[in-house]
Amino acid sequence: MSSLVTQAQTVMHGSSVTHVIPGLLLSVSATLLAYRGVTEEEHHLPLNGFLANILIQMCPLVALKVKIFRCADRVSLVPMVLIKTLIMHAILGVFRIASTFLDGGDWYRYTLAVDTGLFLAALAVLKWQFGLTLTPSLLWEHNDVRNLVGLACAAAFVVEGYLCIMPTSWLSERSQWYAKQGLDLSKVLFTAANYVDIIAFMPVVWRLYQVESESMDYDIGTTVSSDAKTQVQTFFMFVVAFYMWDDVVDPVMSLLDEPIAMMAHAAHFVLLLDFAAFFSFQVQQPSTAAGKEQGEQLQGLLSQMDDDNC
Repeated sequence: MSSLVTQAQTVMHGSSVTHVIPGLLLSVSATLLAYRGVTEEEHHLPLNGFLANILIQMCPLVALKVKIFRCADRVSLVPMVLIKTLIMHAILGVFRIASTFLDGGDWYRYTLAVDTGLFLAALAVLKWQFGLTLTPSLLWEHNDVRNLVGLACAAAFVVEGYLCIMPTSWLSERSQWYAKQGLDLSKVLFTAANYVDIIAFMPVVWRLYQVESESMDYDIGTTVSSDAKTQVQTFFMFVVAFYMWDDVVDPVMSLLDEPIAMMAHAAHFVLLLDFAAFFSFQVQQPSTAAGKEQGEQLQGLLSQMDDDNC
């Protein structure tokens, strides 16, 4: 029985078949966006924007899976780059918590509790699993994370400001009511949190492409230590829990009247589960001695690059 499971995993995550699921899910998300644009009776800007955001959010995961499948190196993502994605999720939590406090809505209490719990969980994983010292200068040490968060905040400010001056004839009644409330910090932070969520995995993709472009001689796989495997498992436990709330529980509680939005959430969550299974499968694979030697050399290069970015 175990051999059958192993063979199935090898087919699903160790061959070109692994590209089928991401391709299908990305196509589903694009189809939902197109279908909404063709069939909507009135222009619903928030929903259309949400569907577009989901589609964009899926792209880094698809690109990352394709690149990892083609690139034998695995240590470069453990734990150095995963730390950056965890920091992005922690910042996302700060933005959501701050937005909720500034908005002051009573019905946000349960979301505030969940967001606070996930934020604390991200900090706990960073400190006790990855051994990161949590200091105010942490964000400045990871300049790629800082730059991405800055871009997300700037984009949120521009988008929210534009909604306030957009002609009302372009907006649905719900959007008109939202725009009449004016520009406030709560809206900007909430939108910034959504944008940070979209680009949360970009540091991983960014670093993987950067490493490949600067170390073309290193193309053999590398071993992954038991500690690194534990870090990967913990990382994906957190990420799956995070998006279980974002893509499953919260939509069920608030989006039952928007089946297209729920389907988009479902497509994103299935893609995330597929990527988690694929990456976990990759780090569990044995490597050759030659791969280990070159992998250690590459890991040293990566560590040096990380120090240069700090």
